[in-house]
Amino acid sequence: MRLKHPDLRPAGPIAFRFDGRELSALPGETIAAALAAADIVAVRQARSGSPRGPFCGMGVCFDCLVTVDGRPNQRACLSKVEQGMDVRSSPAATATAGGPAEAAAELACDVLVVGAGPAGLAAARALALAGAEVVVLDERLHAGGQYFKPLASSHQADASVLDRQFRDGAVLRESAVLAGVTIVNEATVWAAFSPAEIAAVVAGQARLYRPKRLVLATGAYEQSWPVPGWTLPGVMTVGGLQTLARSYRVAPGQRIVIAGNGPLCLQTAVELLDGGANVVAVLEAAPRPGLGRWRDLLSAASADPFLLAEGVSMVRRLGSRLQWNRRVTRLVGTERVRAVEAGDLAIEADIVALNYGFASSSELARALGCAHRFAPRGNGSMETLANEEGRTSMSEVFAVGDGARFGGAHAALAQGAIAAVAIARDLGFKAADPKAARRTLAVAGRFQSALWRLFETPPVEVAAIADETVVCRCEEVTAGTLRRLIAAGHDSPASLKRACRVGMGRCQGRYCAALVARMSGERVDEFGLFAPRPPAKPVPIRALSVEQPEWRGHTDFVPPDMARPRERAPLPAETVDTLVIGGGVAGSCLAYWLVREGIETVVVERDDVALQASGANAGSLHVQLLSFDFGDNAPPGGNRAADTLPLGPASIALWQEIERDTGKDFEIKVSGGLMLAESERDVAFLQAKIALEKSRGIEAEFVGANELRALEPAVGDVAIGAEWCPGEGKINPLLATYAVVARAEALGARFRRGSDVQAIAREGSGWRVTTSRGEIRAGRIVNASGPWAAEVGAMVGLRLPVRGAPLQMIVTEPAAPALQRLVAHAQRHLTLKQAASGAFLIGGGWTAGLDERQRLSRALRSSVEGNLWVAARVVPALAHLHAIRIWAGINVNIDRAPILGEVPGLPGFYNCVSSNGYTLAPVLSRLTAEMLAGRSTSLPVEPYSIRRFG
Repeated sequence: MRLKHPDLRPAGPIAFRFDGRELSALPGETIAAALAAADIVAVRQARSGSPRGPFCGMGVCFDCLVTVDGRPNQRACLSKVEQGMDVRSSPAATATAGGPAEAAAELACDVLVVGAGPAGLAAARALALAGAEVVVLDERLHAGGQYFKPLASSHQADASVLDRQFRDGAVLRESAVLAGVTIVNEATVWAAFSPAEIAAVVAGQARLYRPKRLVLATGAYEQSWPVPGWTLPGVMTVGGLQTLARSYRVAPGQRIVIAGNGPLCLQTAVELLDGGANVVAVLEAAPRPGLGRWRDLLSAASADPFLLAEGVSMVRRLGSRLQWNRRVTRLVGTERVRAVEAGDLAIEADIVALNYGFASSSELARALGCAHRFAPRGNGSMETLANEEGRTSMSEVFAVGDGARFGGAHAALAQGAIAAVAIARDLGFKAADPKAARRTLAVAGRFQSALWRLFETPPVEVAAIADETVVCRCEEVTAGTLRRLIAAGHDSPASLKRACRVGMGRCQGRYCAALVARMSGERVDEFGLFAPRPPAKPVPIRALSVEQPEWRGHTDFVPPDMARPRERAPLPAETVDTLVIGGGVAGSCLAYWLVREGIETVVVERDDVALQASGANAGSLHVQLLSFDFGDNAPPGGNRAADTLPLGPASIALWQEIERDTGKDFEIKVSGGLMLAESERDVAFLQAKIALEKSRGIEAEFVGANELRALEPAVGDVAIGAEWCPGEGKINPLLATYAVVARAEALGARFRRGSDVQAIAREGSGWRVTTSRGEIRAGRIVNASGPWAAEVGAMVGLRLPVRGAPLQMIVTEPAAPALQRLVAHAQRHLTLKQAASGAFLIGGGWTAGLDERQRLSRALRSSVEGNLWVAARVVPALAHLHAIRIWAGINVNIDRAPILGEVPGLPGFYNCVSSNGYTLAPVLSRLTAEMLAGRSTSLPVEPYSIRRFG
């Protein structure tokens, strides 16, 4: 329905279509608002087929994705409706992707403010008045943030008839503009690579901002405690419902229930009632404040009597609709919500709005490496640590307002003004001491403290979440699934993420990360959530597809210790036949084969198993040589890649054998691989490579353009032919490694996590190994520590020519099946495949960086752009999609061949280290196990001996 107000004048209607049905809308409102006015709350289907609809109303949840005029995956809550627009719930793309993207325009400024809410606008205005050049970026259609969101242009009104919140917001926006602030709306900041390298997409074009100071005023988003049914259409956040009501003057449904904790629920209910909506109940989780809370009431009244009086007035206005000490326990419905349950109370409702707290939007601050702490209030949230000026642990970065720590709009205004003074002085501008802002901040702090004591709720433990409840909205992972995995040993967010994809969806774990962390451990520390990775929000691939120079080789090194182990308690000393150092895919497969040989085996891993290089793998199963392993593309200084050719087919066959033995689905698809040619030079390169590969027993042939299109119609016209290698394929490494570990353990192997090897010493004919959790004596040692193999070798006086190099990978949002085979390029760095989930995985060896403080490899902007350019060039349909995760791992650099076997002069010390480690792990570990068992190896191993290095 459209809400009523005697002094608001709606604009003339326009028409648009939704799934073929013609609907009326008002110019200036969003698609979500127009659909809500027509009481349409289901706008798409999740992967499981369950219906979904708008939830957050502010572009965070990505549950309102629709196809707009052929452009898929557009957020209905942030997209304006237009005359004649065709909106569909299906994700199929029909619009052309447009021409190639331009390189990001680089814009320098004194101060960049991310977020145009109270804190951001206050800081920007004060800085501009001091003489600074200030740019404000905000993702929404209009500046003001959640608190000062304006009335949309779909309605007109005289300022005098609007409430104080509207008027104060208008004054703040207009005064900022008059002061000289540049406000850029509809700007998605997708990454902060450094304080002076902020990447954004504005109106579909990439921009790069290089400020002298950065202000993060990113605000907060609402939390909802997960209960059965909370993903149903018609269930949304209170703030999402309030945006529809305040900004667009619409309310879906006939019977509305608002449930949660705090005054936002009361305000929204009153505003809806005033507009003529049917609010049947407000369920407040806190007990009703009684006379025993007189001290808190007095404290709130002394801090801000007007705000308190407004609150009391709202309570009276709601009357019997307001029920205290009621928390939602279940939402009932199929195609949309039809009822809400709160303990023994059941109410029919077709719209339910939830708010059980707020989480700070700290994603950019975490990505930069600013210090944080975990705040347990509500579901939990990571807060950015800042001093009284708002300065973070990085001196050029300031974090203010609810994006740093939730404190309300008045506190945010004051924090913005205070930070502005500090920044102005940093930059040499004059600024008066912010005494008034400090007083305001102190008063606001007292009021907020008293307010939340009045609205204090009994804590709810994650153990109370029912097993059938969806915890991860994007990937539809339930609490029961998480509990089963935790019981099986996946007791960290990182391990759970790899095991079941929790937190891997478009919202980047915003709604599930804190709950997953709480479920997996008693204490959540600064690094206790999922690792911060770009993009902060899904970013359109077309906007970032910019050609970059093809590089020749990595900057490699012995990587630092990147572990953050959860298990640290001492373990008893033990003696074992064979100790494997390294719990990645090589060490895990080695344990599997060794115990099958009847050899007692312990694996030590200083972090969690399958977490570093193996856990970051994209899952290509290579048989042919990579383009940069042949001819002029190969690195100088030795290249033994051709010696590994017999290993690929054998290893893929072993992967299939292991899959059968475990009884698990590794999502192995041996559907072949294509290496594309764009020029006659590429064709000659591929034909020479094919000749070498065929001489080593690899099945390969060159196919022309027609045959190529028959194999892969999605490949673009730039390709004139390709090498076709039918033996190549793909695997899901997130499933495979954990299944190998579980099977090895079932057969008797033991894994000791959090066990950092600190020293290795000869003891008789065996070895004494000192780890961070205790000593282990072993008859034999296998060094399977991947990029860290040189570090382990040095402990026994061995110089291993093994280095690590960070590489980055990209994954897109899911799409309809379009690509069956592994795709590479003759002269460009590219590996491209479509996973069973529908997502495209894009890699190919583009170099990444390293953040030693956070112990994370991290993506580089130029590599992201170059990788996406190549991928979208060869498969043009990718340009329609968004990149939703970009991550980096550590690759192993040797001379393109593995190092296997016992080390001459060090009896009982073996190596099992390789590049292309995921493809080759089964065969290399099998060969190593055969050597340890004293048997002849099933394939020749002399080409992989350390003797080749002299």
